[in-house]
Amino acid sequence: MADTTTRSSGLAVTVEQPSSFARRLSITVPKEHVERVRRSVAQQVTRNVRLPGFRKGHIPQNLLDKQFGPAIQQETVDRLIQETYPQALEQENIRPIAQGQVQDVHYHEGGDLHYDVDVEVQPAIELARISGFVVARPTDEVTEADVDGVLERLRADRAELVVVDDRTPDVGDEVQVRITPAAAETPLGEDAPEAEEFKFVLGEGQAIPAIEAAIQSLQPGEEGEFDVEFPEDYGDAEQAGTTQRLKIGVVELKARTFPELDDAFAQSLGDFTDMAGLRERVMADLQADARQRADQGYRDALLGQIVDANQVDVPPSMVENYLEYMTGGMTGGGRGGKKAPRTPEQEERFSQFREMLRPQAEATLKRMLVVETLADREGLRATQDEVDARVEQIAGQSGR
Repeated sequence: MADTTTRSSGLAVTVEQPSSFARRLSITVPKEHVERVRRSVAQQVTRNVRLPGFRKGHIPQNLLDKQFGPAIQQETVDRLIQETYPQALEQENIRPIAQGQVQDVHYHEGGDLHYDVDVEVQPAIELARISGFVVARPTDEVTEADVDGVLERLRADRAELVVVDDRTPDVGDEVQVRITPAAAETPLGEDAPEAEEFKFVLGEGQAIPAIEAAIQSLQPGEEGEFDVEFPEDYGDAEQAGTTQRLKIGVVELKARTFPELDDAFAQSLGDFTDMAGLRERVMADLQADARQRADQGYRDALLGQIVDANQVDVPPSMVENYLEYMTGGMTGGGRGGKKAPRTPEQEERFSQFREMLRPQAEATLKRMLVVETLADREGLRATQDEVDARVEQIAGQSGR
């Protein structure tokens, strides 16, 4: 912890440095300046208030102090802090990154005003070690099997749905089903619930396994009753871990028919004459992506080792601001807009989500601070010509 004291224009400021990003300013305003501001506040009060038996602006000082003394003192302190805090920051060349917190205000009539302000600044990162690291570059190998996987996904994207009525559903089929609790599940005196219809693709996890198994035993137009066991981790707490008897019917079954992987399929995807050309393009794209991922993985691993090898402190205000940025889409309001109200339960879940993201936010900010420090230390700044060239490249890729 280091501290320094300076005095300028009568304002005495002591700066303590508890950490790389924290500063505590102890500010003393001399009594002469305090008294000038207090007289100004008192005069303004005298001009604006009325008391029975006295003309406006002619209230005796002793009565003014008795009636309005605490209010005058508070207004005096508030004005002095608003005036002198920015002066102290400028005097000490401190650039806060968040609103300062005023602490320990001390003032007695006729004396100096003293107060402390805790502020956070951009941390000064001292990188003691930036070399001697060993990092293995991730593989960027691409195989023909990877190309086959992409082509199969392209086929799936262009599959057509055809109605089928002569077989039971299978994984990959789209089904429309009707589900309702069996009659025995309806409590006495209550109306039977209406059937609900759902449409989904089997095998994609949109329904629990027991329901999918029941559906796969029925042909279109058939229905049956099944004892369905709901998993312990089912989303609906009332149904989780229970067994219910459900009536399930298959309303419609659609099977996906896939196009052949031939030259016509390649031509339908763009400027390709045959499958060989399509495979070549897919391979080239996959290799470019693999190289980019490997390079990014290499850089991330190296940067992670640098962060681990050095002391990097992140100001709490930076973490909170970054969390606000990360969760901005969940606040219910745009930039400058009002946040949508949340129920206590929603607020609790939102707080839990923010806390879950906190380690990620801290790690990201540490890396950003290290990169900024390295860039300044090694002179790694792009020239204007390099920026213009990069913008031109991006414009060309997007056709704009």
